[in-house]
Amino acid sequence: MDKEKLNLWIERLKKADKKDYKNIVAEMAKENILKVDDAWQLLKLAGFDPENKPQDIPQDKAEVKKQPVVLRHKTEYPRYRRAGLVLTQKAETYEVTEEQLAMLKKDPWVVIGDTKKDGESK
Repeated sequence: MDKEKLNLWIERLKKADKKDYKNIVAEMAKENILKVDDAWQLLKLAGFDPENKPQDIPQDKAEVKKQPVVLRHKTEYPRYRRAGLVLTQKAETYEVTEEQLAMLKKDPWVVIGDTKKDGESK
């Protein structure tokens, strides 16, 4: 299933009530010759969260205020994905929204505001 078709289904789900999700996904599965579970999986991979009522994403990027924040992670892995960002173990500056920053603050593996670069000492 291509991204455009999937986005149309996601938009339809956004406009629908939560109780209608099952019927819409069943219709989507039938039209695209998929199992219902596979249709749900595709929607989740595309970013649709059936547990929460989806919020409209602003179409104009000028509407979203971003701020620069220095971030790194302290896991054992080279990269760590959180809040739509791929963080590294080295401190780097990222442009984040208020929502992303709130999610990052809750994560114990993310270090915010550590400006110490590799090789530098305080």
